[in-house]
Amino acid sequence: MALLSLALAVLALVAGALPHPGMFVGLGLAIAATGTGAVAWRQRGARGAYRLLAAVGVGVAVIALALGGVRYAITLFAVARLTGLAG
Repeated sequence: MALLSLALAVLALVAGALPHPGMFVGLGLAIAATGTGAVAWRQRGARGAYRLLAAVGVGVAVIALALGGVRYAITLFAVARLTGLAG
């Protein structure tokens, strides 16, 4: 699950850089990567490297989630400004 978390987090970063639907796909992948990484990190009997890899996956996912959230906020601000100019 740690590798899955890291793979989902990297895909979230890549999807966040894509045009329109990529932002929402990236946010969803980041949420999924955070969940799978948290589950993998909580396995006390696992090796240290496995748990560290899960923590890295969660960290990258949180960064992707923050970047996607900022991009979403900028989009909402731009739409609000355009609506104000039009009406």
